[in-house]
Amino acid sequence: MTQVGLHRANERNKAVILGASGFIGVNLARALAARGFALFCFARHTSELWPAESNIILGDLAHPPRQLLAAMEGSIVFHLANSSRPTESTDKAAAEIEADLIATVGLLEATKGLDCRWVFSSSGGTVYGQSDAVQITEEHSTIPISSYGTVKLATERYFNLFKTLHGVDSVIARISNPFGPYQSAAKGQGLVAALFDRIASGSPVEVWGDGKNVRDYVYIDDVTRALILLGLRGSAGEIYNVGSGVGTSVTELVTKISAFLGVPAELVYTHARGIDVHRNVLDIRKIGRELGWRPVYTLEEGIRLTYHWRQRQSQLRDSYEG
Repeated sequence: MTQVGLHRANERNKAVILGASGFIGVNLARALAARGFALFCFARHTSELWPAESNIILGDLAHPPRQLLAAMEGSIVFHLANSSRPTESTDKAAAEIEADLIATVGLLEATKGLDCRWVFSSSGGTVYGQSDAVQITEEHSTIPISSYGTVKLATERYFNLFKTLHGVDSVIARISNPFGPYQSAAKGQGLVAALFDRIASGSPVEVWGDGKNVRDYVYIDDVTRALILLGLRGSAGEIYNVGSGVGTSVTELVTKISAFLGVPAELVYTHARGIDVHRNVLDIRKIGRELGWRPVYTLEEGIRLTYHWRQRQSQLRDSYEG
């Protein structure tokens, strides 16, 4: 980014979140509001979890309302909207392309003349595909093995194209496996949330494969801090990994959560899925070197904070029902 561009990004105090009702969106909205940003939350449906001061715009990404385009002027636009999650199936690939890729390209075309900065939330796992690397850098080959990852990568490419052709200011965040408050296992939003629910209730934990697949789990507050930093200071056109840089196997994660809850976990092993990579741990040195970001929370600390949040939510529900 040029010095002029960097100065302009640092001046921005208005933010738009596309897909603001999701797990990352809710947490990012609360983090931005706490920092004093003028905040616009865009989603198909409103969320009671958004900060009270949020400006709410409802609609579909494929047919953005005029209010959204107006709000994007002068804003940091955090693109978190997504219609699917990784699966082995391709039966909904066309719909996924239409809802995510085509809608994003249409919005880029409609806003290419606006003064806004994009931060696109890509995938730190699925875009890389299978790898034996101890840690995966941003320069690693990208060979997705799911439609989800393919669409994410294609969207990255279009952001790069619009930067080249039209000077669109954008930064790509490849996020690993975020977890923490407001993550819902019922919505299929993450393994940590699912394990909390399954183990706490005494239900069997289904493990695909042998449980040795390794992932990079990063606490949500570290993610939101990284996203805001990328919006303010990330270099235009660059890709940044956002993760913990530490690998944890599925079996290790089950053991940690089980020990913390004090409840034994019953594991049921099933056939491995074709979309599951054996190892995915991100190299996060680039974002550390350029922006001074590093994770504050260890996996154990994140699990503890998530547990305490879940306790408070349970107490609130009991109080309300009582």
